[in-house]
Amino acid sequence: MSRRLPQREAQQLWQDYQAGDMYALAKLMQGYYPDLFHWGMRLHADREFVKDCIQEMFMNLWKMQSSIRSVENVRSYLLVVLKTRILRELSSKQPTYQASLPDEYAFSVEFAADVRLIEEEHEIYQIRRLEHVINHLPERQKELIYLRFYQNLNFEQIAEVMQLGRQSVYNLLQKSLNSLRKNWTASLLGFMIYWLNT
Repeated sequence: MSRRLPQREAQQLWQDYQAGDMYALAKLMQGYYPDLFHWGMRLHADREFVKDCIQEMFMNLWKMQSSIRSVENVRSYLLVVLKTRILRELSSKQPTYQASLPDEYAFSVEFAADVRLIEEEHEIYQIRRLEHVINHLPERQKELIYLRFYQNLNFEQIAEVMQLGRQSVYNLLQKSLNSLRKNWTASLLGFMIYWLNT
């Protein structure tokens, strides 16, 4: 994964974009594209669809440049805008699709891009096991874990992206971590039983 755009630099680029600098918006797109693409793929697994949504999002941002507001955190703002665009596009194509994500929506977590950097088989096994345990959490809990630990968003930013209150984010994270601990232990126990029987 490429270097993540520092928040201070992103804030300056956002101000430059608000002042009419198209190059600043292009730099924001370039700097955040990996995060946005990875996020979009968690929400809908069609690569071309996600790429189109990102491109349209930035085109719309340019059109709205004269009326766009200042934002506290550029990355979390862009994640919210992309999520909204994806949901809007899906609901226009599939009338039965909800305008916001219900608790049952499909969200997946995978560490495939990072695994290439790991050479030890045991470490790859541990990551695959963690991936398996996370993907057995309810969808909203997976989304929260992804935003907190992969995107490094703070609680206020997660609340904005997930459209939850801050206390709800705390509660959901605690519930998620408790489930992870319990499922990790059960998974480890299952592996040990399998290993002892072979």
